[in-house]
Amino acid sequence: MYFYDRLKENQHLLNETEQMILDYLLEHSAKIKDLTVREVAKAHYTAPNTIIRLCQKLGFKGFTDFKEGLYAAEQTKKDWVEITSLDEQIVKTKQLVNPKIIDQVIDCIHHAEKILFFAVGLSRFPAQELDARLQLIGKNSHIFVDPHVMKHNASLLSNKDLAIAISNSGTTDNVLAATTIANVAGAKTLSITGFSTNPLAKQTHYQLYGFTSNIRVSGIDAADRFSIHYLINLLFNEYLRKYHT
Repeated sequence: MYFYDRLKENQHLLNETEQMILDYLLEHSAKIKDLTVREVAKAHYTAPNTIIRLCQKLGFKGFTDFKEGLYAAEQTKKDWVEITSLDEQIVKTKQLVNPKIIDQVIDCIHHAEKILFFAVGLSRFPAQELDARLQLIGKNSHIFVDPHVMKHNASLLSNKDLAIAISNSGTTDNVLAATTIANVAGAKTLSITGFSTNPLAKQTHYQLYGFTSNIRVSGIDAADRFSIHYLINLLFNEYLRKYHT
């Protein structure tokens, strides 16, 4: 996931032309290993050096380093499709964890005057667990059942607060709306989602990803949240280790 972390951190440095080229590369990720820098440059009527500078702006050494990072990320996605065992989900989720992000989120939790959880459906269960455990150590933490109440409270946040949005797909409308409102209010935001480039992760300050199964029953989401439970337990345990030992 470090590939997408780099994109998240550095994408704002790109100009309009470079963004178009990046979109092209991501759209052709399935054959990225076979693309040459000259082919990409020719397709966009530009010079190979432009492509190399684009990759360097994103935090890569050059086009080859970028290709290797994108290819590895795509291979991990393919592995995810084939995973069914809970043990494998945890192994893959651990591989996605960025210790730097964990430490930054822990600091946000510690300094936040108020913590709100945005989650609906089955994703509300891991949110409720972390909410309850944070309350046990005296944090001002809240979770809401009604999406209208959730969005109203998001509007009351400030830059001293933290919003934690949990969605397996990262596309849940009510969670996306509440997170947008929290961002506008100035709060720090964390998304915990399944492993994908999803709209929820794109709009939060911090992102954590878990490997989850994709199960639907009569068109209704029935996927487990095992890896998301793992991530919220990792956050809480690391918080206790840092601030309550």
